[in-house]
Amino acid sequence: MSATARQRQLRHRSNLPLSMQTANLESSERKPPMHWKTILVPTDLSERSKQAVKAATYLAEQCNAKITLLHVIQVYSGSFEGGAAADHFVNLAREYLDRMADEIPAELVGDKLVSFGPDGTFLKIVETADAIASDLIVMATHSYGPVKRALFGSLATSVIRHAPCAVLVVSPHPPQMNQSTI
Repeated sequence: MSATARQRQLRHRSNLPLSMQTANLESSERKPPMHWKTILVPTDLSERSKQAVKAATYLAEQCNAKITLLHVIQVYSGSFEGGAAADHFVNLAREYLDRMADEIPAELVGDKLVSFGPDGTFLKIVETADAIASDLIVMATHSYGPVKRALFGSLATSVIRHAPCAVLVVSPHPPQMNQSTI
């Protein structure tokens, strides 16, 4: 590949999320494995999660896969166990997942799930991935620094360690690439 072709390719790819950019330019022509049929996207209902949905949508379009959106409501001991408060939080989460699903082509939307996670959010994500036979989990990261990560742990790291399938972690701050950084 000529240097000019590489520069054009880099300019085009710099508009994609970090997860869609590859370090090895020679392999950038490859498409994702075509065996991905179910992609799980756990979301914390934040703006950062929208990047993961964009990446999952791109991959689902390439593979003709279905996207399952998941929000886990963290339950701590002594917090609500049901009733009106639980219904309220579930309804809010469902409304948000519906709005998020509106940004995805209808033919790619699978399920929209809301679940309670008394044993930890990462465990519910892993259990859901297993239950729906997910081929891939696409999730955003908080991008905590090393101190916060050491104190609080990393949800993404826990999911990666325990997931029954591949996990793609999307950074909320993709590096900007241009000719001066080549």
